[in-house]
Amino acid sequence: MSCVLMLSVSCILWGLGMNEVGWLIMVCAVALLVVMMDCPFNFYILKSEWLGVDEMSVLMVLLCLLVSMMSLVSSTKEVKNGFVVLMSGWSVVEMVMFICLGSVLFFSVCSWMDFFFFFEFSLVPTFFLILKWGYQPERLQAAVFMLLYTVGSSLPLLMSLVYFWSHIKSDNMLLSKMVGGWKDFNMNWPWLIMSLSFLVKLPVYGAHAWLPKAHVEAPLSGSMLLAGVLLKFGGYGLIRLMWFSEVTNSTIVLFVLVFSLWGGVLSSGVCSCQSDLKSLIAYSSIGHMALSLSVLLSFYSVGKMACVCVLYSHGICSPILFSLAANSYEFCQSRSIMLSKGISRIFPVISGVWFFFCILNMGFPPSLNFFSEVYSVGGLLSLQWLLGLMGGLMCLMTGAYCLILYSLVNHGVVSSMVFKPGLNLSYRYLVSSVFGGVLLLGGTLCLDMFFV
Repeated sequence: MSCVLMLSVSCILWGLGMNEVGWLIMVCAVALLVVMMDCPFNFYILKSEWLGVDEMSVLMVLLCLLVSMMSLVSSTKEVKNGFVVLMSGWSVVEMVMFICLGSVLFFSVCSWMDFFFFFEFSLVPTFFLILKWGYQPERLQAAVFMLLYTVGSSLPLLMSLVYFWSHIKSDNMLLSKMVGGWKDFNMNWPWLIMSLSFLVKLPVYGAHAWLPKAHVEAPLSGSMLLAGVLLKFGGYGLIRLMWFSEVTNSTIVLFVLVFSLWGGVLSSGVCSCQSDLKSLIAYSSIGHMALSLSVLLSFYSVGKMACVCVLYSHGICSPILFSLAANSYEFCQSRSIMLSKGISRIFPVISGVWFFFCILNMGFPPSLNFFSEVYSVGGLLSLQWLLGLMGGLMCLMTGAYCLILYSLVNHGVVSSMVFKPGLNLSYRYLVSSVFGGVLLLGGTLCLDMFFV
């Protein structure tokens, strides 16, 4: 499997015409994954002094590499035209590779100070990606919004980690868990303060204002990486924090659970009245992440497994929706849903792909999205029937806005004011869409890999 992975990545890199820096970064990331896959991960394993992995780490690293490859394939036009030069001749490819490498290291380090460093490191290339290759003047405001929200919420986390490091005398997650160093503290309010950074990164409703702005102003590769990889930092960070700090269920945790679930219902309602295509997909991401957070905070083992499965399935489905939105923008020159009409008349194949991923996004069987949502609602029902009812309502509203999205974009009469005759269909969107669809449908044949 390692040889096949290396060969596939090499072929994609060769097809993209990547230069030396991009080659070096991606080969390092893939080599790290190959090292991580050398032994079974039924439990947490220390591969070295700074590297510790388990099944969830390998799954998130694999997701990071897959989304990076899909983003580069879908952004071939930007990559080959060069949209060059940020600093020292770096292009979009190098920015994507830096984000990928930082994400791989974030998902695999075992020290919580390294964990925090790579958590913040990913913001730097993302900031430059939005600032340099965004499409509109508002990209500066979007990039600053992202920095203010994420960095500001990370300061309490840094102070808390330094405080616990001074008392436990180690920043190794596994060692601190084994010696029970966190049991000496009442983790209710400290957990909320430390989780604030992950809740904003996820993001939870109420601290989500930076996400639609960043998605709207980012280039295609930036939107795909934001939805597919960077949002997963919040879920992965919460799972790791709950694991090594051994926080228990409490009133504060239940408050965050209910607040997140209600925010997911509200964001699903906002999706139904959005006019901007990328904003609609961004708000749908907020709803799915709210479902994953709420079932994780149920403290059931099935809840944690469903949360990881939601993270993975959303990490594949949402970037493809952004890729299709970019395709719609290419021939309509507008992100407005009211102007982007009639795709089924112009490109029936793309219309079929739109339908396929809209029903996948709403949780159509037998995809991974379906199983993740079923287990999520089941975990909430096990905790409280009212919470399960809210989760079911969120899934129902997801189906409603996905149907609205498909019908408005694909049906109707094409406006002669926006459509340019003679525009050819680009195959690169179809390649990434077929690849993502195979992953989501084929994943049902090996569910034990995703319910970890």
